[in-house]
Amino acid sequence: MTDPMIERRLNHLSALMDQMALVMPRLMRSSCDETDLTPHQGILLRALEERGPTSLTELRQSFPGAQSTLSEIVGRLARLGFVQKKPLPADRRTVMVAITARGRAMVEQQRKVMRERHRNVLEKLSSEDQDRIVQAMETVAELFGRAAAAVQNAEKEE
Repeated sequence: MTDPMIERRLNHLSALMDQMALVMPRLMRSSCDETDLTPHQGILLRALEERGPTSLTELRQSFPGAQSTLSEIVGRLARLGFVQKKPLPADRRTVMVAITARGRAMVEQQRKVMRERHRNVLEKLSSEDQDRIVQAMETVAELFGRAAAAVQNAEKEE
């Protein structure tokens, strides 16, 4: 039997996620427009900057979806000089992807653009609403981090 409270929360969460899906691309797109990267390419670059060299296999686990799509994104980033692909010396079938100095510069440029975009948003809000949005984002980031870890742990157990 389905728990009615979970169903209500699920419906509300789905509606909120739909709202965010409509609003967030406006913020994300602005930084990508100025850097000629898609949002997915920017996210992948930031992930590589944080993690360091990562195998394509690990990237596929972190960025689910069509394998060809991830390969295309990595390929375009490599052609642009933002990442470098190298076979792992111990196992040449394993391809490692690492961000380059040019890629790091692009991430920094995106951060500056996004920071200014966020500044423009915050400046339009009251001081109280500025605090509320920052606290809300902290909460969302924490909870989604916990949820992602729980899903990842459950997948490992399967």
